Amino acid sequence: MDTMYSMSLQLHFGFVLVWLGIIVFNGAMLQFAVQAPDYVRRARVAMPFSVMAIAAMAFTGTVMMAAKHLEFTLENIAMILLTVVLIVLESRRYKTVRRLRTKLPEALGLYRPYALKLLGAELVLTMLMTVWMSLL
Repeated sequence: MDTMYSMSLQLHFGFVLVWLGIIVFNGAMLQFAVQAPDYVRRARVAMPFSVMAIAAMAFTGTVMMAAKHLEFTLENIAMILLTVVLIVLESRRYKTVRRLRTKLPEALGLYRPYALKLLGAELVLTMLMTVWMSLL
């Protein structure tokens, strides 16, 4: 079981790093976007990768919990809650992109602060959890 736990821990941390990279990529893509239709098209292609990264983190976390016989510690409960919050934030961002009126010239300017706020919240929450776990 220790082998499975240590391998899952390495994979889990790798997926967290991939997730952080996806957040930074999405933020950069949003900052450098000039026209709303181009951004919406690119965002719709990039968003499934966000979902896959969250799912991979949740799966490896579940495997680690199973290896430790489903111990519900404070850290595990916090990670489960963080996963739920990340899923909600990503779904809100996706819904807003889907409803973005690309014909309006100011559509991207109205969407940008909202999306950056969501991406910033995801980044801060993930970084706080990562720092907390690395201190243990």
